[in-house]
Amino acid sequence: MFIAYDLFAETNPAFGTYGLLDFCRKYIAASGRQPNFALSYIALPIALSDDLNTSFEETTPRTGLLSWLNRYPDVRVDLGARLDASKDIVSAALRFGLSTRALLLEPDGNLGLGARKPVQAAADNLPQNAKRVLKRASRLGTWMGNAGSAGTIFSAFGVTP
Repeated sequence: MFIAYDLFAETNPAFGTYGLLDFCRKYIAASGRQPNFALSYIALPIALSDDLNTSFEETTPRTGLLSWLNRYPDVRVDLGARLDASKDIVSAALRFGLSTRALLLEPDGNLGLGARKPVQAAADNLPQNAKRVLKRASRLGTWMGNAGSAGTIFSAFGVTP
């Protein structure tokens, strides 16, 4: 029997929604407020970037966003192109999360947790690579939640919303 790895599974809107949920949960836990939805367009693409995994493995949730960016300045290299290339993936994940009511878009532009929680068992049974994506999304949620406003975070990455 052969086991095939679906290269496009991580671009699936449902999987992206799981990443955004983990990001939002940790952001809210760290800051006490909901993240601006625009941060999804930074957090999810970076979480999906397996080439950055080493930089996450060598840190903890207490490291902090600015410290991580100072240790690994190469994160910013071609970041604009990476974010641009992934905007359809993020948009699809947001649409899916909002349509299933797993995510909630507030009138002020903040992204919150919706009334319907997806089953966590589905995420627990994912392959290791996919679990690492969710761990990176959680880590980014903690770091960004402690970093300040959305403008401060965009500035730290050197990009504009």
